[in-house]
Amino acid sequence: MMMNVMKSIGWMMGLAILSTESIAHAGDKHQYGPYPANYAEECGSCHVPYPPQRLTSAGWETQMRNLQQHYGSDASVDAATNRAILSYLVANASSKEKSAPAEPTARMTQTRWFIKEHGTKPPKGLAFSNCAGCHTQADKGDFSERTLKAPAGWRHGD
Repeated sequence: MMMNVMKSIGWMMGLAILSTESIAHAGDKHQYGPYPANYAEECGSCHVPYPPQRLTSAGWETQMRNLQQHYGSDASVDAATNRAILSYLVANASSKEKSAPAEPTARMTQTRWFIKEHGTKPPKGLAFSNCAGCHTQADKGDFSERTLKAPAGWRHGD
């Protein structure tokens, strides 16, 4: 029992440190990493780990509650990992209405912020879920303009 308590305290301390590191990048509104290892490993095994600041806590809670049916895949994790990742996501979530989910599945691509930034149609041959298709350093949490390589001829909202 004591070992579990110590592990939980260790997770929380690590999350606090990583949250502080994320704040260090606050000057660049498109720099979100580094991500905690468990988040990067679990969520990044299928897709780029999405910036927690781009969805509200309610959206992240929906995502983490429904991992067994995560957009056609079973992305379930053990209870401790789920709690740790959810704690990180909620601690760094947006409080802005433009980042609130617009549908019950809480798709980030359906938030007002995402649609304003990207339009409603992805570049030809890409999916919005493939952030790295345009954001070359997305896996590191860097979505800045300097690492953006949008396909030639693509215009926002085409």
